[in-house]
Amino acid sequence: ISFALSAIHPDLFEAGRRVLEFCCNTESHKGHTHEWARIWNSVYTALTVLSNRRSPGHVDSHGRSNYLDALVSLGTAAHPKIFFKELNSSFSYKSGTVLFFSGRGWTHEVGDWGAGERICYASYMRPEIIEAHVLPVTSWGVRV
Repeated sequence: ISFALSAIHPDLFEAGRRVLEFCCNTESHKGHTHEWARIWNSVYTALTVLSNRRSPGHVDSHGRSNYLDALVSLGTAAHPKIFFKELNSSFSYKSGTVLFFSGRGWTHEVGDWGAGERICYASYMRPEIIEAHVLPVTSWGVRV
């Protein structure tokens, strides 16, 4: 996930990398973060795990519009789909799918998926953590 982010939003990747590097220092935060930071395997500052949960249409309250969240879909769910209201479109969200998008900028939902288990790892950046350690990220990612 971090490697993919480095290609599509290098500024956000670098900000997360710098925060993680700082937190790995034994002197950082009065020595309270380095042990956990050393085993954290992502430049993202937060992770939520959802198991067998439908998600009604929402815009995430965390992050910034120009930050990209990463959703990893896992499990045996028969027909999972993610719906984006602004696009009026659903997309296949089967196991192994990774989506990068602005959770703050797009209304999204996951409804009933039929039989099977659905697990989602949602990785995102907490802006207060980024802004406390590095300059705010103002870019929107790679320009195509």
